[in-house]
Amino acid sequence: MPLFNLYKLHLSPDREFIRKLKNILGFVPGNAILYKMAFRHRSVAKTLKNGSKSSNERLEFLGDAILGSVIAELLFKSYPYKEEGFLTEMRSKIVNRANLNQLARKMGFDQLIVFDQKMVNMQTKHHSMLGDAFEALVGAVLSLIHI
Repeated sequence: MPLFNLYKLHLSPDREFIRKLKNILGFVPGNAILYKMAFRHRSVAKTLKNGSKSSNERLEFLGDAILGSVIAELLFKSYPYKEEGFLTEMRSKIVNRANLNQLARKMGFDQLIVFDQKMVNMQTKHHSMLGDAFEALVGAVLSLIHI
């Protein structure tokens, strides 16, 4: 493991976050700031100088598109003789909010998400917050690959 990765795992102030992410991703994240943003709900977002919010919503947008595209390609190759309606229905069943929430919960995202408990009721948290963070994490991984 490169020396810089050892630093991030053991000496960084974000070491606990980085350690948890390493367990999820299988690698030490390179840009902790971007990954932290993937788990920052809009209820705790700060307004930046350019007027945008520092929440996971933009990364969620990107991750949603990527997940849809990856699943579409997988289904397209797995079912070469099925028609568009079948493929669309299968994709929507796989990449739905309940599945993403369940997957994110199993991966331990509930320990990583930062949100204001006063502003977010528990029903909202279970309805979309975990799945949104899952999509945002996919967006963060992709955006770092293409930087």
